[in-house]
This record gives sequence, structure tokens and C-alpha cells, in this order.
Amino acid sequence: MTAITLVGGAVDGFHTIRRGRSTALVREDDEDRIAAALLDGRGCEVLPSSGRGNLLRFACAGGHGLVRRYQRGGMMRRFLRDAYILENRPLREFRLHLHAERQGLSVPPLLGVCWERRGLFLRGAIATREVSAKTLQECVETGASPDEDALRACGALIRRMHDMDIWHADLQVRNILVGEGGPWIIDFDNAVLRPNLTPLLRARNLLRLRRSIEKNGLPMALFAPICEGYGIAALPPWLSRIYEGKGRISDAISGRKHP
Repeated sequence: MTAITLVGGAVDGFHTIRRGRSTALVREDDEDRIAAALLDGRGCEVLPSSGRGNLLRFACAGGHGLVRRYQRGGMMRRFLRDAYILENRPLREFRLHLHAERQGLSVPPLLGVCWERRGLFLRGAIATREVSAKTLQECVETGASPDEDALRACGALIRRMHDMDIWHADLQVRNILVGEGGPWIIDFDNAVLRPNLTPLLRARNLLRLRRSIEKNGLPMALFAPICEGYGIAALPPWLSRIYEGKGRISDAISGRKHP
């Protein structure tokens, strides 16, 4: 990972704020408004969110920021709705996202992060600048489906992320944004740096994206230009069959049907 200065809990370019059980790292150029949004929700409006986290919007220098609060998914949601045991997920995502940003990957600029410790449990939120773009899913569902050049640009961006040894834990149609300035990748929760990212791991990421296209009822024709932009002619057939089988099982359990 490139140098992200960590001295006594500080991160270069961000100011550390401690308040009771809570800690926040916020951009130095607009720390008051970012801290208020992260720690108290002040100045925020709730936005519809298709993901697990609550999405809040607030005014900040140069535009608007988005706060995503961490929430559990799956079975764990019933027991630990928004808490993690001895795991600082917000700070971990913050560090990886900041690494990607400073390496030049097209990601929304980070504004800050916060977490609260209560015994063994941690809760938190992360803030990024709002960018003028829609998710790949929103583009298709609103009749503004990206053309093949835009989809190839998405594939090239995924390839660049992989070449930086970043493995995205949830590469899917709601975590790729498409705008006039090009594509963006968002939501690095649980993403990891894996030195010399293997072809198998790269293929798994792409197949997860393919599955999300199918699962959300989007045209499967979206996937070929993405692969073309990535620079891959074909994915391992045996791995594709495994993902197809997992998808059929998931569809059968949920009663999901595709057109």
C-alpha cells in the first residue's frame, strides 16, 4: 500500500476528532460540516438506498457529501443490526478507499469516517463526495443504458483496480457508477489488497458482476463489452458453471424468476 501517514491514529490530510466513545477522521478543509454529518447526522437528508447502509446527503465545500452507515446483511442482521465484534470495518474501508484514491483509481473522493466503540462492539459510518453519476442498474432501469464505449470503460476501470491488486468484495451493478466523466467504483467495504491478484480471483469478481446483471433482470448483453474493456476473451468455463449453478440454487430458494 502506498504511504498513508499514520501517526498516533492520524491520517495525512485528515483531522482526528475524539468525542466520548467516538472517533472521526475528517478532511481538514471542511472538518466542521463533515464531522457534524458523520457524528450527529446534522445537516443531513435521508436518501433512498438500495444497499444495506442508510444513505444520508449533506452540503459540503464544493458540493455535497454522502454518508453511508454500516449495517449488517443476511442472518447476522437479526442479531447485530449495525455492530461488528472487534472489527473496525469503517476504518478498514477508509484506508483501502484512500489507497485507491491516491493511486489514481476513479473513486469518489473520501471526506471522512467515524466509529464508536462500546465494549466488544463497533459501529460506524463513512463519507464520500457525491459525484454526478448513476449506478449501472439505475442507468438501465431509467432507459439511459450506457453505450458499448461506456461499458468498455467500466471494464477498463475494473481491470485497473485489479492491476492495483484490489479485490472488490461486492462488485455488482449498484457499485459501478456511470456519468459523463466516465465510470466510478464505490463501496470498498470488505475489499482487500491481494498482492499479485490471481487470474482466478479476477475471474470471480467478474462472474459476481455477471451474476448481479442476471439477478437484477438487466440485459446480459451488458457483460460482453465490459469483458472487452477489461481485456479478457473468456472466463474459465468450469468456474462459470459453478457460478451459474449457485445462481440457479439462489433463484430457486428465493423464487426469483428472470425474463
